[in-house]
Parts: sequence; C-alpha cells; structure tokens
Amino acid sequence: MSILKSVSLSVSILGEFWQEKINGIVFRWNVLIIILELSFLFLKFNDLPVQVPLYFSLPWGESQLASASTLFLLPAFSIVVLLLNNLLAALFLKSIQLLSRLLVVFSLIFSFLSAISLYKIITLIS
Repeated sequence: MSILKSVSLSVSILGEFWQEKINGIVFRWNVLIIILELSFLFLKFNDLPVQVPLYFSLPWGESQLASASTLFLLPAFSIVVLLLNNLLAALFLKSIQLLSRLLVVFSLIFSFLSAISLYKIITLIS
C-alpha cells in the first residue's frame, strides 16, 4: 500500500508543478526548440561530410572532428537536461521555489544554446 501512496504523491506533485503557468509555457518552448533541432539535423544530415567539427575546446585540427552522427548528442543532451531539470524542479517546488524556477529556465536556455550551436556547426560546413 505504501508504493501506491508514493506514486499518488508523485503524481500530485507533478500536477501542482504543471498547474503553474510559467512551467507549462517554458516546457512547451523547450520541446519546440528540441523538435526544431532534430528536424533541422534530419533535413541536413545527408549534406554533412563524414566528419564535422564538434569538440571546440580541443586544440585546432583533427582533434576537434567527430563523426556526423555525434551531432545527435546536442539534442539528446537537451532532452536529458529538460527531463532532469523538470523532475528536480517539481520536487523543489514547495520548499525552494526560486531553485525550481531557475531549473526550468536553465533547461530552456540550455536547449536554445544547443540549437544555436547545432545551427552554426551545420551552416559552417554545409
């Protein structure tokens, strides 16, 4: 019976989290950015060379190159950050509301910067 109580408590916490207007709006924008990222990548994937520059923190040259399929890491990390931050934000909603808001907004910023990076990489080499 305690498992059922914990599941219902988790559902009620998520329900309260999504009832706040800002959380729903930011989540929708975040999902839209990730969908745009993936669709742009799928559209341009056949035009990409075998290796693309991805690791810009490494020294200039071949060490920065990765296979074209590793570009899917950018939207994948955006999805992971979105899910993890929203889960943590839902848990912290009652106790630390500022942290909850910051986590939700940070996931949107992360997705936006990831989309810009993906766009710049693809337009640079196409």
